[in-house]
Amino acid sequence: MRTLFFDIDGTLLVTQRAGSGALVRAMVDEFGVADLAIEHISFGGRTDRDLVCEFLVAGEIAPTPENQGRLRRRYAVTLRDVLPTVRGEVLPGVAELLPALSATPHLSLAVMTGNFPETARMKLETFRLIDFFPWVVGGDLDAVRCDMARRAADQLARRRGEAARDDVIVIGDTPNDVRCAHTIGAKCLAVCTGTATREELEIAGADRIVDDLTDRDAMEFLVR
Repeated sequence: MRTLFFDIDGTLLVTQRAGSGALVRAMVDEFGVADLAIEHISFGGRTDRDLVCEFLVAGEIAPTPENQGRLRRRYAVTLRDVLPTVRGEVLPGVAELLPALSATPHLSLAVMTGNFPETARMKLETFRLIDFFPWVVGGDLDAVRCDMARRAADQLARRRGEAARDDVIVIGDTPNDVRCAHTIGAKCLAVCTGTATREELEIAGADRIVDDLTDRDAMEFLVR
């Protein structure tokens, strides 16, 4: 059995920055922090736990576990309200690829994303992709994406045995996706549908790069 760990934002779908907008609004609603400057904050390949801490610090709020929890809960409520109103979309090739992969006997599909598990499921539900992913590993426990990948690999090993580590492919759109794949001894299929350039993905060491998931090389790489 081979496990395919898909990233969400920039890989499966885009939400036109609904997440960052909802996080800004959550800071206002929960802590009364207005005029929060986020231009300097990088979002690609980050975990939500890490971002929540950075937002709190930027708003001069102590990033205590209690405050992190308050912002996380408010963000989830806000994002649920925002998602139905955004002009997001499922990225090219995804709607065709996922059913084909799901029908392949030796493949198991999962999500490994920097999103909190609850907000990851919201996005997948909104864009009608949730049925393809019975297992979601999210960025709630780890600030560093590679640590999240190690946790996912450990969970997979407990499910299937240590050999599971030898047959995992991570599908993502950022150099951080590539790095976390290689951290756990997995291969990475990188897609150029996010903010990273092909050159940046090449430098990171992606095992295969495609423009988007309509490319036949994607299916071949994932199933062979």
